[in-house]
Amino acid sequence: MKFSLSFATLALLLASNAQARTSFSQRDSFNIAFRDFEVSKEKADVIEISLEKDKSIIDQLHRNGKKVVCYFSGGTVETYRDYFKEYKSAGILKNRYSAWSDEYWIDYRISKYQSLIKQRIRTAVQKGCDAIDVDNVDGYQVHDVKKWDHPLSKDDAIKFTSWLGKTAHEMGISIGLKNCLDIVDTVGKYYDFAVNERCAQKGECHWYKNYLKTGKPVFSISYGGMS
Repeated sequence: MKFSLSFATLALLLASNAQARTSFSQRDSFNIAFRDFEVSKEKADVIEISLEKDKSIIDQLHRNGKKVVCYFSGGTVETYRDYFKEYKSAGILKNRYSAWSDEYWIDYRISKYQSLIKQRIRTAVQKGCDAIDVDNVDGYQVHDVKKWDHPLSKDDAIKFTSWLGKTAHEMGISIGLKNCLDIVDTVGKYYDFAVNERCAQKGECHWYKNYLKTGKPVFSISYGGMS
């Protein structure tokens, strides 16, 4: 009896955790607002902001009925982040990101990184973010990374993004898959929505055909307006 009660309690806790995560719909409108913005004027259902934003902004967006996605980079780290030195001392940093001089690529295959990225997820949970958008996990497609002696592979990306999606859910928060078009059919089941940069302009949105059939939304960022 004692064992069955414990099992039932555990099952209930797991179910409650799953139910606590915010769901996203293909009917939701989406906007990205990394710079200063007027919270009261945001019209989209889903607002993406930097994880660095103050909790009070997230609370205000919630009071206005918005779902809040919090952004941070999981495949790179910027030199101005409070945790940059911690990342550097962990030995996970590689070369500079050629497109952004204050940003370094991360070798996310190194086991030490798991505890570090969990800290970012934990911060998102503590601030009340509804979901996270983890950027630059598609480094295996980028020339900077292909120059490594032992570059990231597509299989590395599948392994990491699968772990990342499952970990976010275990920690009680929803998560979006950023770009990674060629692995969305493989790892999409671990994600609640997808976020893509300029797929319409690049003619790449067809990659999401199967993902959209699951009922999950794809939010397209066009930088400069609502998508």
